[in-house]
Order: sequence, then structure tokens, then C-alpha cells
Amino acid sequence: IKLTIFIYIHCILVLMEPQGHTISWEVITHVHQERTNDWYWALGLSAVVAAGLSIWLGNLIFGVIIILCAGSIGMLAARGPREHSVGLDARGLTVDGTLYPYRSLKSFWVDTNPEYPRLFITTHGIITPHMALPLDNEDHGKEVRAYLRQRLEEVEQEPHLGEHLAELLGL
Repeated sequence: IKLTIFIYIHCILVLMEPQGHTISWEVITHVHQERTNDWYWALGLSAVVAAGLSIWLGNLIFGVIIILCAGSIGMLAARGPREHSVGLDARGLTVDGTLYPYRSLKSFWVDTNPEYPRLFITTHGIITPHMALPLDNEDHGKEVRAYLRQRLEEVEQEPHLGEHLAELLGL
């Protein structure tokens, strides 16, 4: 019984141990650009023409995919940016309450571009292998970099094709 009580108390003390330094900040998904009705009409007409051509050439599934993608792009363009909370602590990276432990992260890179500083994270995940998180400013980027260098490998990374497309479309 004494050993059980000792283990129980030890577990409680380990769980209550302070987690150390935490870095947290808020990010928005994108800078919202107002679209005119003409833009939505052009998107819809392009999708209908492309889907029609695809169906005419005998590829029904691709036509459906084109319509679904155009609908998704239209809905993303219409809604405003969402705010997300991001945090770094001893356990890992937290985005909107979802914890990504350090063991699930491969590497990081802090792009300290003064116009648009970002944190790039590469994960072991299949669904989200790459994340790009905006930073507040260059000094914030230096703080995040110093913190992550103690826990992850630093590998130079650049924005991926999807990020370029989203930026081009204003999403």
C-alpha cells in the first residue's frame, strides 16, 4: 500500500509540474478581399463551361469535381477571415485546441520577411503535412525560432503551391 501511495503522489507531482515558457498568439486565415458580383459570375460560368466540357469528353466525375471546387472557392471567398489561437509550450504546438506533440512534427522554418513573417511546420501527418502560420512581427519570429530550435530540426522551407494558389485567389 505504501508503494501504491508513493507512486500515486509521484504521478500527481509530475502532472502538476509547471510546463515552462509558453508562446501564444492569434492569427487570421487570410486578409479578406471584397469580391464583386461579376467575380462570382465569372467563377460560376467558368466552372459550368469547364464541367460541361469535361462531361462532353466523357469524364463525368471530373466535371462534378470542378463544380464542387468552384462552389468551395466561392464560399471561401465570400466568408470573412477566421481567427485562430496558436500556442507553443513544452508539450508541442497547439492550434485552436488541437495539440501537435513535438514527436509528430518533423521540422520548422521561420521566415522573417518584414512584410509577412511566417512559421512553416512540417509534420508526419498525411492530411496536413505542412502548416504555415503567420507571426506578429520579426521580433516575434525570432522568439519562436529560438524556442523551437531547442525542440525541432530547423530546415529551410518555402510556401507550398497551395499557399501560392490561395494567395493568388485571395483565400
